[in-house]
Amino acid sequence: MDGREIDLEKLGSTIRFYRQGKGWSLGDLSERAKVPKAYISDLENGAAGKPNIQYVFNIAEALDVTLDDLVRDATAKEQKAKRRATGDLPPGLAELQQELEFTDEPLTDDYVEMLAQVNFRGNRPKDKEGWRFVHQAIKLAGGQNRQK
Repeated sequence: MDGREIDLEKLGSTIRFYRQGKGWSLGDLSERAKVPKAYISDLENGAAGKPNIQYVFNIAEALDVTLDDLVRDATAKEQKAKRRATGDLPPGLAELQQELEFTDEPLTDDYVEMLAQVNFRGNRPKDKEGWRFVHQAIKLAGGQNRQK
């Protein structure tokens, strides 16, 4: 994998994010993915060691996401910075981050990366105001970690 390392904690957090987004328990995902519940728990807690690609693939299929969806945020930060530098963020999201940069509540790069993966009602926001709405909804739900 061209020298990139997978952040196992981020991989686990991503799996948990998708699982909880569907309202599933560990047992529900285990049953759908045909992967041991204990292994999924270890994955979500970053304690599984090198991930078993077949299990991760089965989990992705059960969650109806791609392998890329699961590991994209788990790659090295240099890769994320490269993606931002090439303008690979969805339209409007970089603008919102710039707008809020010098306010009392700037958006961290990690938070923006997380936002870039969000779908709202099956779609991604298409402009800055759409991202502002999603950001506000996450804030109201208490899910934003803005610490630098």
